[in-house]
Amino acid sequence: MTDNSVRLRPLREAELERIRIWRNHPEVRRFMYTQHEISADEHRNWFQRANDDAARHLLIAERRYADTASVPFGFVNLHVVDSDASRAIWGFYLAPDASRGSGSALGEVALTYAFTTLRLHKLCGEVLKNNAPSLRFHQRLGFQQEGVLRDHYFDGKYFQSVICFGLLQHEWQSQSGECI
Repeated sequence: MTDNSVRLRPLREAELERIRIWRNHPEVRRFMYTQHEISADEHRNWFQRANDDAARHLLIAERRYADTASVPFGFVNLHVVDSDASRAIWGFYLAPDASRGSGSALGEVALTYAFTTLRLHKLCGEVLKNNAPSLRFHQRLGFQQEGVLRDHYFDGKYFQSVICFGLLQHEWQSQSGECI
């Protein structure tokens, strides 16, 4: 059941600094493959490459309030890695000051976008094994654990395993009640 006050929209170039600040926050950065602080130039170059790639969907999650304009609270990156199989991988993060429940709202609108707008068959996610909140988040959204990439990522100090998740369109549809 999607919250009607929450929506996804394309990321605008003018918002790059805002999401760079979110992305560089220590509580976000520590669970990413790229854990160094991202410079403005590096971020702008990433945006240009991703924005020029039709397989990438860079999206802002925002909540509409009756008395104010919409307030952005999260970022979603959907990358269609196999168009023939209608399969994508996702990444996401919340603003450090996002209110409680924002993760669930972001997850719901992102999955709706993935399976209805993009008409994906499968959405995949990768989570560092030490990221317990994201592991629980994927499970709550109905993702199934599909594998473990042992010692797959080196954070500069330690090797970490990566947990691979997948959610099929029909699984999402049966749990969400959405009709396509």
